[in-house]
Amino acid sequence: KQDELDFHFRVSNVSAVIADERGAELCRGVFDGWEEPVRVIAPADLERLAGTEPRRLEPRGPDEPLVYLFSSGSTGRPKRVPRTQGQVCAEAAFYPDVGIGPEDRIFVTVPLFHSYGMGFCLLAAAGTGAALILLEEPNPFLLRRGTAMELIERERATVMPGVPFHYRLMAEASDEADLSSLRLCFSAGTALPRPVFDAFTSRFCVPVRQHYGCTEAGSLTANLDADPGPTAGTAGTPIGPVEIRIVDGEVAVRSPAMTSGYSDMDELNREAFRDGFFLTGDLGELDEEGRLTITGRKKLLIEVGGYKVDPIEVEDVVIAHPKVAEAVVVGVEGKVQGEELVKAVVVPGDELEERELIGFCQQRLANFKVPQVVEFREEIPKSPLGKILRKYLI
Repeated sequence: KQDELDFHFRVSNVSAVIADERGAELCRGVFDGWEEPVRVIAPADLERLAGTEPRRLEPRGPDEPLVYLFSSGSTGRPKRVPRTQGQVCAEAAFYPDVGIGPEDRIFVTVPLFHSYGMGFCLLAAAGTGAALILLEEPNPFLLRRGTAMELIERERATVMPGVPFHYRLMAEASDEADLSSLRLCFSAGTALPRPVFDAFTSRFCVPVRQHYGCTEAGSLTANLDADPGPTAGTAGTPIGPVEIRIVDGEVAVRSPAMTSGYSDMDELNREAFRDGFFLTGDLGELDEEGRLTITGRKKLLIEVGGYKVDPIEVEDVVIAHPKVAEAVVVGVEGKVQGEELVKAVVVPGDELEERELIGFCQQRLANFKVPQVVEFREEIPKSPLGKILRKYLI
């Protein structure tokens, strides 16, 4: 949404934006309040550029930034994560170890702006020569699953990176489709419930293998066991040169694809990056064969359909409503195992309806961050020292 774009554009110091017609109009609205002009390149501009002679790019060094990703945390705003040319090339070289080759056709349901989609789709294709099959407008997947299954069958997709939500909906679909071309299905973003693994495997005869990664380091582990059934609850072993340690219960990782640190956050970098390892904030265990199982989170992140939502960021928006006196945002279990909902607990300062607050959030937050549950209370439970007791809000 416009407020989010304004933040990301400013911290990235953008000078130009490429967007479709709808996005171009939104971006122009963002830049209206800026002192320095920013060029918005729309489809018509790209059509004109397509007829011109391309300029040859200068060679780039491995330490030059290639892309900035943004990682949710517990700081109220996403953190900017620089990934260099060398780091991204290093990740692209991982994917043959996962079993992806030039003959593969990767079915894309996860967004390419997400580190999962950028790695397991975009970089996997660039690093191996595999083809990408894009599902246009994949959301809401509940309404698009039939189209997705038809596309997998028609295009003979062989690899599918997805999230548990995708696999559950496909297993439950009334649509019939031949998905026998699929040989590798990966799931990431949140834990894969065993009933989803069993249902998808039973219906389509291909197991879903858990994968683990993060924005700061890209792809890290994958369950590549010949029979992943007995180890379906694990995220598998490290990919290629990746190293995994458990430090006081927390997952620490080292990888040649890993960022050197967040932009302009020296204090946080000293805490999160130690002795060449990145402390992920996830809790986990390693078995005797080195398989990783994620057991929980140190951070307050909410898992929504494979996305990570920072409750502090959502709280900042909810509290900005003029009729809200106090608010806390938490994740609550949804109707389906392993799926969470964003819940806002609100102390109103004036008469306030749920739909008014949700509408306010929809104008300022990406749809997956908008509270799906609103609870009004007279006060927020706190300890004698004033600490919010979140466990009484779930």
